[in-house]
Amino acid sequence: MRRRGVGEPAASLTAEAGVAVFKVAFGRWISESHERDLGHLIRESLDELKAVTAAE
Repeated sequence: MRRRGVGEPAASLTAEAGVAVFKVAFGRWISESHERDLGHLIRESLDELKAVTAAE
């Protein structure tokens, strides 16, 4: 993010949020016995994060 010109703390926040999205999606994927595609769960988790952060 920093190489793209994103400053602090936004770069660190973005990186940490990405890790959190992956961890939540991976946990769901494991608990569901791989019933759904991991990529789908990652996108779903990211959409949920967007919805929470966009709420007024």
